[in-house]
Amino acid sequence: MHSPSTAPNPRLSANLLGKTAIVTGSSRGIGAGIALELGRRGATVIITHTSEGSKSAAQSVVDTIEHTQSGGKGLPVQANITTAADRQTLIDTAVKCGPTGQIDIMVHNAADGEDSSLANVTEGFFDKLVDVNLKAPLFLTQAALPHMPRGGRIVLITSAAARMGVAQTSVYAATKAGLEAFARVWATELGQAHGITVNCVSPGPIATEQFHNSAPDFKDAMQPMIQATPAEARLGEVDDIVPLVSFLCSEESRWMIGSVLSGTGGMLLF
Repeated sequence: MHSPSTAPNPRLSANLLGKTAIVTGSSRGIGAGIALELGRRGATVIITHTSEGSKSAAQSVVDTIEHTQSGGKGLPVQANITTAADRQTLIDTAVKCGPTGQIDIMVHNAADGEDSSLANVTEGFFDKLVDVNLKAPLFLTQAALPHMPRGGRIVLITSAAARMGVAQTSVYAATKAGLEAFARVWATELGQAHGITVNCVSPGPIATEQFHNSAPDFKDAMQPMIQATPAEARLGEVDDIVPLVSFLCSEESRWMIGSVLSGTGGMLLF
């Protein structure tokens, strides 16, 4: 499995210095890569993890951020974002520990990507994915809004699965399509009125633990599409997605709102 690069990129300035960011699901995979990059750019980043088992991974992200000496900080928080109390803990930590008492950036990355054929979907399975993938981002955003200044950034990590029609992804694909709908609606509600931009990044298949743990039938179904990817015949990497997210968190993205940036290597081009 590819790991996020830990070497600072000298071409990138600390353009998020003094900002506070929450990145959900940021102890590993794409979330860890995003948190590392925001930290390298000077942000104070709240690193979320779900259990004691992921505590050391979250701390490793924090240590890497602080070793870059960019001015960025990392703060690990164990939280189940499907519960109101833990969502409030994230908000309170960000407000208390950030340099300005505000939340400048919210990246909704945490997701349950479990697969199931239509015939095997249960109400419990449906509720579990919807709670993590849709309910939690909505209510965490709602809780953060009173603390977000004009110029704030909300980024939702969606998925090409929302448009691909791959078998066994009924619930997952629907939740990711729902996040893109959130972005369009929230752009209308939060743009002019609050000065907050809302955008999505939509990865294709990425070489993360989540992909490698997918059902064999799902991975087999993906192989022809992966081999036909226009950019290169390979899985995407975490480092292919991170720059898209960091751009949407920056001042340079100020004229983008309600958009979906594709991180698929052109997989859905045809």
